[in-house]
Parts: sequence; structure tokens; C-alpha cells
Amino acid sequence: MKYISYLFLGLASTILVIVFSLSSCAPNRQSVTSTPQPQEIIANTANPTVKIVDFKYLPENLDIAAGDTVQFVNQDEEPHTVTAKDGSFNSKGLDNAQVWKHTFTQPGTFPYLCSIHPYMKGTITVNKSKK
Repeated sequence: MKYISYLFLGLASTILVIVFSLSSCAPNRQSVTSTPQPQEIIANTANPTVKIVDFKYLPENLDIAAGDTVQFVNQDEEPHTVTAKDGSFNSKGLDNAQVWKHTFTQPGTFPYLCSIHPYMKGTITVNKSKK
């Protein structure tokens, strides 16, 4: 009988070790801090830049002139793409800190998304060039 209690104690200890080991594999539940999400249109900046942060394009809407080059900077830990819905441009997967640039030559509205995470969306509005 004495050995059976040792067996149960050993089994209970093993189960506890497994449970605690697996709990450390769970994703980190970090507190979410509210940061302003620039949804407004940013107009004609000297070097238009879209940052990819927290699975979002920031700014989500960008207003530029024809001929402007927009740089897309991935500041996420996950790879992302910049893919036009109409197929007019498509970056490769951008890893953390990688930059991709595209020159918009024609006026129009260009909605885009991440082909890896299609819920990520943005829009570039290209106006006639400044002259």
C-alpha cells in the first residue's frame, strides 16, 4: 500500500510539472495600451511613409501627388506584404525592419492589403502632380 501512495504522488507531481510547462507556452497576455490610431488622411508629406505596426498600416489612408514615392516600413515581428487590390503593385513579404518603396505615377485611389493577413487594409489616394 505504501508503494501505491508513492506512485500516486509521483503521478500527481508529473501532471503538475506538465501543466506548468504547458502554461508557459501560452501566448503572452500583455496589457493593451490605447495609442491613437491615425485614421485621418495625411497630405503630401516630403517622404510619404506607411508604417506597418500591430497588424495595421499607419496611416491607413494616405493622400499624395502623382510622382510621389511611398515607402512602406514593416515594424512588426511578423512578415507582411503591400498588395494592391487591382494588382498594380505587390511587395514581397517584408520582414521586420524591411522597407519597400513604390512610385505612384497615375492619379487614382489605390486600396491595398496584406496578402498574408487580408484584414489589414489601407488606401493611397494619388492626386495630380504638384506643378
